Amino acid sequence: MEVEVTPWTIFVGLWVYFVVMVFIPACFGIGMGGRKIYISVLSRLFEFGRSGTTTAGYKSPLATPTTEKDLNFPPTTLQRRDSTTLVRNRSFNSFRRQFHLVDVCEFASNAVESIIDDEVTKGFSAEQVANWNLLWRTKGYHFISWRLTCVYLLGVVVRYFILLPMRLICISASLTWLVLVMFVFSVLPQFRYRRAIENWSTTVAHRLFCRGLTAEIRYHDKQNAALPGGVCVANHTSPIDVVVLSSEVPYSLVGQRHGGAMGMLQNALCMAQNHVWFERSLVNDRAAVGKRLRDHLSDKRNNPILIFPEGTCINNTKVYQFKKGSFELNAPIYPVAIKYDPQFADAFWNSSKEGIETYLFRLLTSWALVADVWYLDPTEIRENESGADFSLRVKRNICQKGGLVEIGYDGMIKREMRKDMIDQAKDSISKTYRTRILGPHK
Repeated sequence: MEVEVTPWTIFVGLWVYFVVMVFIPACFGIGMGGRKIYISVLSRLFEFGRSGTTTAGYKSPLATPTTEKDLNFPPTTLQRRDSTTLVRNRSFNSFRRQFHLVDVCEFASNAVESIIDDEVTKGFSAEQVANWNLLWRTKGYHFISWRLTCVYLLGVVVRYFILLPMRLICISASLTWLVLVMFVFSVLPQFRYRRAIENWSTTVAHRLFCRGLTAEIRYHDKQNAALPGGVCVANHTSPIDVVVLSSEVPYSLVGQRHGGAMGMLQNALCMAQNHVWFERSLVNDRAAVGKRLRDHLSDKRNNPILIFPEGTCINNTKVYQFKKGSFELNAPIYPVAIKYDPQFADAFWNSSKEGIETYLFRLLTSWALVADVWYLDPTEIRENESGADFSLRVKRNICQKGGLVEIGYDGMIKREMRKDMIDQAKDSISKTYRTRILGPHK
């Protein structure tokens, strides 16, 4: 029997495939094994690319992944010298010290060294990989061999003309499902199993989104996942963190209010669920956020709160200072460490340089999204422990579990250099210089 192939039959066949192979597995949180095979093939492909560059005698200009050793920067000029090692070319027969123009050179050298070895800025650039992963992100295309050229061009065809359309369909279905579910539950009255069905529906939407990114997420120690009445805190790389975590546990979200497509999605989520969005520039709104969070946590029927205490996205190699506000809510804290594999995609979103649409397109045209998620043991604030010390302890645990580097600076320093920070830095340098010239007791 001959079957006539028409555009309609192709359309129906694609939707049947989507429902059977994607939607139904997402409903039950299971996989068909295809993504694992795909990731395994990619790993072998990258190994082929590495061996190809080695055979061709090509030395990769890429920086190796950042490690804690890389951050042990040498001391600056002013830090290396003290009052005992300073070469004084002044007369010390009297108490009068004179300023010489050559003193300016030390400050200039210190400034240049600070710019070069700025550990804060390095957290806001894409994490590099040791070997070319056949993506433009790392170094673009450079001719190394004809074999690698053919593999690279084949990869462009696969990523842009095969994977991208399929991913767009899957993510469009995910967002449509999420908006539809939120709208339906916003008009339905309260009933016994509403919250359970609502959480399941949103979880399915997030799982569909992950499948649209060809995400292979490995969850560890899921028995430590957050419970209602608790606060889940995690390191922050991109908005995709929410999708990755919400694919296993439904959360109430807390974060900055955005505009554009991100703002539309935030409004859709608030139609039927309790989420807390705030304007970062409004101090009074920040104070109201704390009260809303406490009210939310007091109702055990609400989902646990998901907070990213860094307040901004970091490139997944470091963890910056945690804001202490989320650790002063008198609620159990459920730490989570997220580590993406940069070999398959750059998950970092630099919101100051690219919009969410550009970021998603870059992610959709990458190979895959591979990550590990560790649920750490829940913890509470200790007796006589301040919120700042509590946040530091939780941050240190997350860094140790995820293999991330702990940084003591506020990540928001990249967005705004506050006057108090500038004054503090100036006072510190002036005090060091004054001590060297006049002695420690002046």
